[in-house]
This record gives sequence, C-alpha cells and structure tokens, in this order.
Amino acid sequence: MNSQVKRVVVIGGAGAMGHVVVRDLLDNPELEVVIADYDREKADALADTLNSKLKTTRVRGDFTDITNKPVMVKGLKNAACVINSTPYYHNVNVMEAALEAGCHYVDLGGLFHVSKEQLKLHERFVEKGLTAVIGMGAAPGMTNIMAAKAQENMESVEAIDIYVGSIDNTKSSHPFLPPYSIETLIDEYTMPPMVFDGDYKEMPPLSGAVIVDFPEPVGKQEAIYTLHSEVLTLPQTYKEKGIKNCTFRLGLPLEFHEKIKFLMSLGFGSREKLNTREGDFTPRKILAAMLSSFPTPESEPDDCEVVRVDVRGMMDGKPTLCRLETTVYSVKRWHEGISCGALDTGVPPSIVAQMLVADEIISTGVLAPEVAVPAGAFFAELARRDIHMKRITQEDLSQA
Repeated sequence: MNSQVKRVVVIGGAGAMGHVVVRDLLDNPELEVVIADYDREKADALADTLNSKLKTTRVRGDFTDITNKPVMVKGLKNAACVINSTPYYHNVNVMEAALEAGCHYVDLGGLFHVSKEQLKLHERFVEKGLTAVIGMGAAPGMTNIMAAKAQENMESVEAIDIYVGSIDNTKSSHPFLPPYSIETLIDEYTMPPMVFDGDYKEMPPLSGAVIVDFPEPVGKQEAIYTLHSEVLTLPQTYKEKGIKNCTFRLGLPLEFHEKIKFLMSLGFGSREKLNTREGDFTPRKILAAMLSSFPTPESEPDDCEVVRVDVRGMMDGKPTLCRLETTVYSVKRWHEGISCGALDTGVPPSIVAQMLVADEIISTGVLAPEVAVPAGAFFAELARRDIHMKRITQEDLSQA
C-alpha cells in the first residue's frame, strides 16, 4: 500500500447509510477504506463488489463488535479516522476505542442526551491531539453548518429554528419503509424532545406541530418537535451572541407519520421485554427484525427532502432573518439509485473525515459541526455532489 494512502474505517459500513459513506470515500484515490461490521460476510461481499466495480484493492471488509472495545481498537489500528455509522447509543463506546487507537472520529448524531455524554470526552481528545466531530450527518450535521453560515454577519442571534420535510414516491411492496434507522426513528417519536428558550426544556413527544410550506415537490407538511442534538450544541456555541431560542422539527410523509404513530401507540417502541409463552421479546427489536425481513424496493428510489435553517438576529442594528435551505433528491449515482436521505446523511461524514485526514480541520477535542467544519469548503464539497445551498434573506421572503 502506498504510504501516502490513508485509512478510514467505517463501522457499520455494510448498512444502508454506511454504504453511501464508503462509496463517497472511495471517490478519493488517496484513501483506503475498511468496511467494519458485525456481519463480516456482508462486509466482505460489499468490499469485493466495490473492488471489482472500481478495479481497485483499496477497500476490504473486517469484523467488529461495537460492544467490545478491544476488538474495535484492534480494527482501528493504523487508521487515520473512524466514521461511526451505527445506532447512536453506541457512540461513546466507539469514541473510547478511537481514543485508545489514536484516530480521529466522526459520527451521524447522538439525539441530544448521548451527545451530551460525548462532549464530556473533550479534554481526553485534546490531550491525545485528536478530533471528534459529533453529529455530522444531514440533521444534525449539515443543519449545524447551515446555522453557522446564516449567523456569521449578525451581531446577535435571537433564534435558530430547524425544519426537515420529505416525501417518498418510491414504488414498493414494502408496507413500511423507514427513511433511516428504525431505532432512531422510534426514539424520535417516543422520547421527549428538547427545546431551548433561554434554558433547555423537555416537551411532550409529538408536540410542537406546525404546518411548514416547504418548496415543491415536498409542499406543506406537518412538522413536530423531535429529540435532536442541534438543540444542545447551537445554544452553547452562540451563547455569547445572546441566543434565546432553538428548536428542531421533523416533517415526515403523512402516511408514514401516521403509521409510526400507530405502531408506537401499540407499544412497539418499548425497550422492556414482554414475557410470552414463546419466550421474552423486546418490541422494538421485533419491529426492526420484521422490517429487515421485507425485500428492498423493486424500483429506484423516488424521494425528496428539504432541509431548512432559519436564523433570526440583529444585523447592522436591525432585526433580520436569514434562511439557508437545500432540496435533496434521490439520484442515480455510482450506477445505482441512492435515496435522498442516504445521500445527505452519508455524504457529510465522508466529507468531514476527508477534511480531518487532510489536516484541513486542525482544532482538537470533541466538537460540534458548527465549531469544527469550515462552512465555505464544506458547501463547496456538497455542491460537487449536486447538493446546493440556497441563501434566502428577509427581503427575499418579504417579496415572495
């Protein structure tokens, strides 16, 4: 292996989001990629397919166990960076392994409370001269950097409000097709969301509903508060600018929204085991296993997601609103159909990992995206992948 080639390990790389992370990393010829997964057979099969398609030897599969730190540390030996694409409640475990192995770290999010625990590792990463960028998917991740860009010319920040809306017209016999990890979705629909109104405040699940008029083809969607880590880090980052309010709302397609609410009302979100004659079962694990048993959609993905960040504050002594917004479509990329959610969740951590291994991010410690990532360079990389940011001012909105 060329000594200039740097190794990035993607834990959970054989999964739907991890696959996109891996594929984007491989567009960089100076990287070697390791697909680390509990399902070694699946990881090896993906690596073999990619090596054959790309006529390369830069990707290989490996076994890992995110509950076993020594196994992870062994797998991270000689890695420049690890991207953690596993369920968010394993984030601290993987960070501990990254510290011991001596590599940078990136993940896709921690749903507020886990992110809070991750931030406690800041000094240990500083001492090792390492960087952990936490919450670096679409939301959180892209949203944080959008907020950073929107507020940069403001003397003070009043409020940051984030909205994500989507539609899915994919033709499929699958009766219930989650846009991302079902376990994360369950927690977003059952755990009390947090808002910031001068202090952090817990709200009831499914509360805060508003109708948001997203650009077509998404259109009007009901968006509700869900638990997200932007609400944790943005108020800390912009405390000196006087931020008073921060919220995150999610607007999933209406039919899916109603189905998941119904399933949660039946108790399928519970972590408590049910005792039956056949044995003890955890409802959420049963639901996840049932969903994974359905075949993948027969047709290409046909979905769309809008990510919007509104920042209100004072600029040149006057109240102002700056909105950053992007509309992400499913695409045909790498000779395969990629859903919008997989694209805008999988690409950002790949970009940031590449910045880390190229020493384009030099701050050390456990950092939120709005602190760590240079917005201009990040948006330029997104644009290269046909994800374009649109800046909308209060004047634009007044004229609309």
